Amino acid sequence: MIFTTLAFHAEKLHQPQVWQQVLIAARWMAEHGIRATFFVYPFPALVYGENIAERVRALASLGHEIAQHTHFYAGCNIDKSNKVDDLSRNNIVHCLRRDFETLSAMGHPPRGFTAGSWFVSDAVLDELVDLGFVYDCSAQIPKPGPPAQDPRTQWLDAPQIYRSERGELLRLPTTGSLGEWFKWGYMARRKNSHIHQIVYLHDFDLLTLRGRVMLAGFLKIIRRETLQPTSNAAEQYSDLGGLSL
Repeated sequence: MIFTTLAFHAEKLHQPQVWQQVLIAARWMAEHGIRATFFVYPFPALVYGENIAERVRALASLGHEIAQHTHFYAGCNIDKSNKVDDLSRNNIVHCLRRDFETLSAMGHPPRGFTAGSWFVSDAVLDELVDLGFVYDCSAQIPKPGPPAQDPRTQWLDAPQIYRSERGELLRLPTTGSLGEWFKWGYMARRKNSHIHQIVYLHDFDLLTLRGRVMLAGFLKIIRRETLQPTSNAAEQYSDLGGLSL
């Protein structure tokens, strides 16, 4: 069976209003036998002096997968008005290890990863291998229309194995956002039923009525038995390179 993953890029779990909506959705999915993957970016909570450990544990206790989401910003400037990317190898390694250690200290060492702003490079992938990650979802499925010109973005039309001198990493490309899925992803799913889909939204999208309605519609359309966390897809494709979870 080919699975579909609902992936939350969870960047604002420290905000009470966001957490309230996330918890409602997470509980509803758990009650209906649906497990999602939460790619948690723990650094904002540290910047604002908040502790989200119990919230992360609550999501995991409901059966959802905890994975890692990291932006490569310079220092603690993470607000939209003053954030600056630092894509040097040293900062990439620092940010990845910082967030990995934070999630591990919460009791959930991540095995999967998605990069903030879709930035991915060999430096990112090499560090993921060194940290023992099993899969990465930072590349994207090519979208309809002209290709994006951002050199930081990578496109894959199928899963791929990344190999370094120190190990291997399964790359599972992300299909698109929840909004893109309704525009063209659903039809692509019907035409390419053999390709795993990863459909994402941000945790703060649930603050809007539009975001909540799209999520409800998606969950209604996609059958429960085909919605699985990303780790299930990684197991499905593990024979590409002998990987195991």
